[in-house]
Amino acid sequence: MKDALKIITILKKAGFEAYLVGGVVRDYFLKMPFNDIDITTSAKPWEVEKLFHKTKPTGLKFGTVTVFMASKEYEVTTFREDFDYLDSRHPNRIVFTDKADVDVKRRDFTINGLLLDSDLNLLDFVGGKKDLDYKIIKAIGDPNIRFKEDALRILRAFYFVSKLGFEIEEETLNSIKENRFSIYEIAFERVLNEITKLLNEKHQIKALKYILDCQVDEVLPGLSDGIKYLVKNDLALKTDRFFCLAFTLNGSVPNYWRFSNKYLNYYQKVVELANLTTKISSFELYNYGINISSMANHINLLLNRTTQTQDEVNELYKKMPIKSVLDLAITAEEIIKIKNKKAGAWLKKVQDKLIAEIISGQLENKYESIIVYLNNMEV
Repeated sequence: MKDALKIITILKKAGFEAYLVGGVVRDYFLKMPFNDIDITTSAKPWEVEKLFHKTKPTGLKFGTVTVFMASKEYEVTTFREDFDYLDSRHPNRIVFTDKADVDVKRRDFTINGLLLDSDLNLLDFVGGKKDLDYKIIKAIGDPNIRFKEDALRILRAFYFVSKLGFEIEEETLNSIKENRFSIYEIAFERVLNEITKLLNEKHQIKALKYILDCQVDEVLPGLSDGIKYLVKNDLALKTDRFFCLAFTLNGSVPNYWRFSNKYLNYYQKVVELANLTTKISSFELYNYGINISSMANHINLLLNRTTQTQDEVNELYKKMPIKSVLDLAITAEEIIKIKNKKAGAWLKKVQDKLIAEIISGQLENKYESIIVYLNNMEV
């Protein structure tokens, strides 16, 4: 914080107002660790750039300049008013102002609208300190306006519940419920980011309960049954387990969730296997692999569908005589030579049959045993 206060002091000596703002102030009073430090000032972006040796115009459209101080980066944003939100996320027009109280009133929640000067004196134009003391999340001004401006604030309210354990003020809560469908207008990536952050905080269940109370689960495709199950059973899960459980109860991964191919395939396979069987066998381990099989088994344990433990699955995998086609004691070229046929679809069928016989214990994975089996096998 020392370097950030130095920036504020430089701006102040140049005749400008400048303050710490947002999460850093909130967490300072809560005696919580903080990472991002934001500064708000009456100085215009070009005036900020003139005052500091190294800067970067990271968001001039919104009045933001990044200032480099002692190898760290600090976002310095000019006091402004926002107008004409057209996408439920960003203002279409901004107007710079020289009044700090006007600037904070465009922000989301009172606990994020607090200011600290260079001497760590508090400026509170929105009643945020009182709400901080009473552990309340309350929208600044009219909550309907705040959520219509930026629908992501709805999910951020739940994130702050999960992070801080606070209560959501009644008018703010009612407005969240009323405006919940505007979440559909937010980019999927931003929704996923807020959900992921929420799942990694210690008051997750309290936040999920608020999601149900506000019926926001209705606009999170495929998650409703999972959220209800976790709340009912007071069961907190991290990201992958949360999505796997929710999508398993849903029966599929909705198209809304445009995960990377890696995660989409993973979630789809876990859901498929968890709903296919409640007891993992060597065949599932071979076809799906240990990672997907383990997660599917874990989900079924959480859902009380199975009593099979993870240790049992691991032991089963450990004892498997073959884990991939590469483990076969005979190569594809050798099979082709023995059967005296050209390569074709028949080859995979033969390999699959050999693997099935070996996994079931009907055939040893030894070259000599496989030769005898192949000689007696019609293709």
